[in-house]
Amino acid sequence: MDAEERVIVLINDEYGTSKGGISTINCYAGQTLGLTGKAVVYATVLQLDVPEEDQKAADRDNVKLIKPYRKKGDLREPSLDWLTFDYNSRYPKSKKPQHEYLNSLNPESELPPHIDVIIGHADITDTAARNIHNDYYKDEADLIMFTHVIPEDTEYYKGGRKAMNAGKKENDMLMKVDNAKATFSVGERIYNHFSTKYKGDRKFKQNHHIFLPKPSKIFLDAHVSPGGEEMVVLSIGRVRKVEKLKGHDLVGQSMRDVVKKIKNVRLCVRGISEDDWETSERILKHALNSPDLVPTLLPYGTQEEIRSDMMRAHLVLMPSRSEPFGLVGLEAIAAGIPVLISDKTGLADMINKLVDGKKLPQGLRNRIVETSVQDSDMTKNASRWALKIRETLNDPETAFSQAKKFKDELRKSKYWEDSERRFLQACGITVTASHLNEGNNATLTYSLSSCDLRLEDVGHHGIQQ
Repeated sequence: MDAEERVIVLINDEYGTSKGGISTINCYAGQTLGLTGKAVVYATVLQLDVPEEDQKAADRDNVKLIKPYRKKGDLREPSLDWLTFDYNSRYPKSKKPQHEYLNSLNPESELPPHIDVIIGHADITDTAARNIHNDYYKDEADLIMFTHVIPEDTEYYKGGRKAMNAGKKENDMLMKVDNAKATFSVGERIYNHFSTKYKGDRKFKQNHHIFLPKPSKIFLDAHVSPGGEEMVVLSIGRVRKVEKLKGHDLVGQSMRDVVKKIKNVRLCVRGISEDDWETSERILKHALNSPDLVPTLLPYGTQEEIRSDMMRAHLVLMPSRSEPFGLVGLEAIAAGIPVLISDKTGLADMINKLVDGKKLPQGLRNRIVETSVQDSDMTKNASRWALKIRETLNDPETAFSQAKKFKDELRKSKYWEDSERRFLQACGITVTASHLNEGNNATLTYSLSSCDLRLEDVGHHGIQQ
């Protein structure tokens, strides 16, 4: 280890993306740090046997994985509590000399004896990161938090006690960043929301930054075309319990109108868990209520499967009534696929700001659809979405030509570089613009299996994005 290298630990339940957007950002952060050559990066996982794909990703990104310890005969399955409360036994702090630990090829279940930075994610591992920081590294390491959710927006659509407790959930999130050196909000919408929350605290206001994720290379490198006689409309996201939040009811009513005028259309919905299959199918069929269209349900997919879905699609939909960011929509733009995006998403906010700054073309605003959050506006919402869907499917050549221009301009904009640089600086790493450009050529091959089907429900690991 070089004397100037920083030792950094990412606290998460996996180094992959089976749980969606938070894991995607965790991988992106790991790669950004690992490929600088100026940091030794570790990441916790909850798997006792790390999936081969996740291990390959970690090896590629120069990230060493730390698995939990489980005694022989203990048959209990790992849970987030192992990271949050049981870390003394599951992830003990190593007693080895620092140089010996850092030179070991496999850290097993031990956390480093000394670190410089520990990183958590609200509201999945923020408590775990804070607890481990305070117990193991309080006087030596900086705490950094990523914020991925706006409970006051998303919990409303889950109803009942979750909606009632949204304010408390946000207050808990704020308390957990009390000792953080910096907080990074993923996207414009989350950043704006928490800027207001932090405005009364000078420390938080100064150390609160926006984080804009870069599209994955696997989508930027995709080559697509509008061919095929059957028109495929693709929606990606979990259905059960979040059909209103994710806008699946809106998609159903819109597509019911579309198929009355365009007959050769197929609706595919990717991201359905096996346990929720029948319920999800029933919800979608009820929303469609059409004799002319049966939805095609697809399970959670690998990155290659998601890319293949997009390459076969003529249109990708993101109709969420509230979406903190919207990585799936970003990846669709990066792939050059026509996409329609709700104006109630963080992605729409980012696009509008980049258009205002002349970093993206004005035409991309036409892919943003006004979407009311009121149930009473359902008919108007569906009419607007149906019109936009028909316009795209009736002239796919033009839609794909425009999408290619949007893809090229997105790549040229390099909108992610400023926030990436701020993140590295917060971690004590300074890099040049040329180094960032080199890093941008790396392949961040995360899965989008639930990349937006769990983003608002990241507080409950059995579900979301």
